[in-house]
Amino acid sequence: MLLLLPLLLAAAPTERFDKVVVLGFDGVDARLVEQYLAEGRLPNLARLKSEGTYTPLLSSNPPQTPVSWASFSTGLNPGRTEIFDFLRRTEGTYLPEFAMLREGRRVFLFGARNGEMLGGLMGLAGAVIGAAAGGALRRRWPAVLAGASVGAVLLGGASAAVGARYLPHELPTAVNARKGMPFWAAAADAGVTVKVLNMPVTFPAEEHERLEMLSGLGVPDMRGRIGSPSLYASDPALTVTDNQFSVEIVKLAARRGAIATAVVGPLNKPFYDYALDEATRNIADPAARREARAAAEADLGRRGVPRRLDVPFTLDATDESITIDLAGRRQTLRPGEWSDWFVVPIPVNPVVDRVAGLRGIVRFKLLTLSPEVKLYASPLNFHPQCQPVRFTAPLRFASQLLRDFGLFKTLGWPIDTWSLPSGLTDERHFLEDMAFTADLQETMMRRFLETGDQRLYVQVFDFPDRVGHMLWRLHDPGHPLYDARLAAQYAGEIPKSYERMDRIVGEAMARLSPRAALLVASDHGFASFRRGVNYNTWLVQNGFMTLREGSATGGKTLEDLFDRGEMGQFFQYVDWSRTKAYALGLGNIYINLMGREPKGSVAPGREYDEVRQEIARRLEELVDPETGEKPVKRVYRREEIYRGFDPRLVPDLRVANGEHYRIGWQTALGEVPPHVFEDNLKAWSGDHCSNDPSIVHGVLFSNVRLAGREALIADVHPTILALLGVPLPGGLDGQSLYP
Repeated sequence: MLLLLPLLLAAAPTERFDKVVVLGFDGVDARLVEQYLAEGRLPNLARLKSEGTYTPLLSSNPPQTPVSWASFSTGLNPGRTEIFDFLRRTEGTYLPEFAMLREGRRVFLFGARNGEMLGGLMGLAGAVIGAAAGGALRRRWPAVLAGASVGAVLLGGASAAVGARYLPHELPTAVNARKGMPFWAAAADAGVTVKVLNMPVTFPAEEHERLEMLSGLGVPDMRGRIGSPSLYASDPALTVTDNQFSVEIVKLAARRGAIATAVVGPLNKPFYDYALDEATRNIADPAARREARAAAEADLGRRGVPRRLDVPFTLDATDESITIDLAGRRQTLRPGEWSDWFVVPIPVNPVVDRVAGLRGIVRFKLLTLSPEVKLYASPLNFHPQCQPVRFTAPLRFASQLLRDFGLFKTLGWPIDTWSLPSGLTDERHFLEDMAFTADLQETMMRRFLETGDQRLYVQVFDFPDRVGHMLWRLHDPGHPLYDARLAAQYAGEIPKSYERMDRIVGEAMARLSPRAALLVASDHGFASFRRGVNYNTWLVQNGFMTLREGSATGGKTLEDLFDRGEMGQFFQYVDWSRTKAYALGLGNIYINLMGREPKGSVAPGREYDEVRQEIARRLEELVDPETGEKPVKRVYRREEIYRGFDPRLVPDLRVANGEHYRIGWQTALGEVPPHVFEDNLKAWSGDHCSNDPSIVHGVLFSNVRLAGREALIADVHPTILALLGVPLPGGLDGQSLYP
């Protein structure tokens, strides 16, 4: 037994740290980090490497932001977290949905009986009031009863009418689709106090008595989208021919003087969309369903119920400036200037507005006044104190943040990466928005590391990833959009973002005691996105998918995904009886399997295996005739990369791209573009989402010496708990790197 003691001691953590700080930086690439370390540009990370640990970090498969951070957080592979892509197929359909969230509804009060129940309750109260008044006046019993009746009728009837018209039957809810216990929950359960800021896949915010949280990626804007900015333009001819990202173009009636317009508001789901659903819920016949829907829409129109809750405001444009008059506040901007935040009350109806009014925040930038007005508006963020679905926990944490830092972006994808690829703004605009966002995140970190007493502090910064997406074309001379003039101005922004990361790490190091452990990690790296590959087109050309004769497909946008209406827009031209496979999401291929898909054509067993094998073999042999490169590095069968997964949910094949390639824009939404290959002619020019993980390593630094083996992203979860001295949960896929 004594001989085993040294081995037992070596297997246990050698010390327990008083504090553990985890700083995540989205999209930081190991190859670039190693280059900049060698050039002496990252002194703080170099110090961590020399005194503690540096290792490339193998990302999840696929190496996508929500997928990798979910594995980082839980220590599980994507098959078990069930976050395996930005998009997933809605079970039992061919329709896409966002993988991070499941939107739902909850009954409000008595649901469809709100009017009658409120009328009954208030009628009873009216009767009591009427009877009491009669008794106080010493009326005879017949008069008292008459007073009670009048009170019941008046108060009950009025309340019934108000309840029926102004109270919703149902309210929207959201459920985080991620499975597994994150390390901060395990730590909090063990008595550790925790603060988590901006971590992806944490919406709705998680409640725990020892946890404070501000949710990250997954929190929508007020329109229910990942982010939807607007451009107000006086040019009637302004259009966006390829508005893949669904930027809202709002036409102004004039270019000078007082101009009436509106903030593009949220959908009025509880009072409009849900009412249509109620009207058509039990109608199976398509023609009768359309007729009932049209009748319900007409009734809503007669009652003045809008589908979208826009907020009117006024612009006053001169030759030198524009004045915004919105919600009782005025601010004047000159070209190139940003406004402060405007608080925007969203009118729903008199009862909702008084009891639980909606509020958003928006800020503007005046792009140009001549020859035409172009005014940019940010996505409409939820006000920090307006949380129909919580993005802070506890709820009062929002008030603390507001008090300490002022208004801040609550959107989970806070940096605008939509306007630049749509051709509506420029690189300078993007960088200004990025700096505005990152500055406040950095301020929060400094404040909380100086004043907070949490034993576990976690914060994620997303600016390196967004800079990589937008500016990689100026970093890569081989990209089809490389522009030497623009590169001279902006190619240096990528190394600058890494230097900013290094400075943030240095600020954290300066605020930590010797008894604190620091981990710095990224979820994946980056590669150039020169060419797109359209797998549905390839499936059609190779006999695995069949379109109806004479059909043609049009482009899809994020708006189609969010505002799906009657849900007929996706795969509407596919002949499922003659289709064996289809692509959906950022590299997923699903077999059209009998018993799983609604119109399955491939039998389970031998035929299923043969179809998968043939698709994988032929895709791995695919060559781009224009470049001579092989765009597919490997096709993974799901059982090769995942374990413990739900076979009804997880895609059958995962196509991993090599250097310079990514899945095409339209294929991600299930479309069938005309060509298998296409140049990527969008500013969104760097990517990682469909690359093989071996190409886009992330990084892991620590001031603690960790194991010298290859680090996997799922290893971070047990490593953090080991540093805290918290027992590890059973069944993890990751293994602790300490010691």
